[in-house]
Amino acid sequence: MSNALSKLFAGLALVVTCLSANAYVVGGAASSLIPSSGNWAWNGSYMTGFRGALENAAYFGPAGIVNRTITTTNLTAVNSSTLAGVDMFVGTWVADSEGAGFSAAIMNYFLGGGDLFLLQDDSSHDVLGTTLGMSTTGSTGSVSNGGAPLFNGPFGNATNVQQFYAVGQLDESAILAHNGHVGGRNVENQVTSAFWHAGEYAPGSGSLFIIADIDMIATTNLCGQPLCGASYAPLNNNGIYALNTFSFLQQNGGNPIPEPASILLVGSALAILAVRRRKG
Repeated sequence: MSNALSKLFAGLALVVTCLSANAYVVGGAASSLIPSSGNWAWNGSYMTGFRGALENAAYFGPAGIVNRTITTTNLTAVNSSTLAGVDMFVGTWVADSEGAGFSAAIMNYFLGGGDLFLLQDDSSHDVLGTTLGMSTTGSTGSVSNGGAPLFNGPFGNATNVQQFYAVGQLDESAILAHNGHVGGRNVENQVTSAFWHAGEYAPGSGSLFIIADIDMIATTNLCGQPLCGASYAPLNNNGIYALNTFSFLQQNGGNPIPEPASILLVGSALAILAVRRRKG
């Protein structure tokens, strides 16, 4: 192999290493910004399990189920400056009155390629989704099921994913009108989640997930059972569903990290072209 080709492949290997080490940053509004959210704020105790799972190297990381390192951060302000360093914004149980102040910033962020994970719950906590044309109404609260990529994915197969407390549904016609996909339905066929690949909602937009009950993702203990919602160690059906969904969004988002094999394939093609040009 020529010295030039050796340098090319060494450079490609360095690129792969750097991309693998580049963490995907997930941020959400802290309780100081959305005090009405209480423990359902991004830094609240009910979201601790989900955040811990994202940063668990056995789940996400070079040796994890999904080969991408995740870091999470609290945002005490949500604007173009604070969102600039975030790959995905998680909208938790945000009261409409408190989310109205940054809903426009989230819309601009999403349309510019940022990924969104919206955990709506009811008509008083869906301001971010409503800005996108996806409001929430009440549901029966029965268990939800579906297929890939949310219910079937790298973390396993989830069935009978539960809702708790205030429960909701999404408008299927609104989802389809915005080029989205139904993610899950309950027993009565009500839509409980929807998703979009990057660029589907609008050209240049990030990936998007909207769920109609945050407690399908959160971990609480207010329902009269030892655990209500998602368990992340060990994983229960709600936990599997949550991590499959997150994995899909980060892989199909507005700023995806190419797979190492894809990078090497492109590099090999460039090397072959370089050799042919030299011979020509």
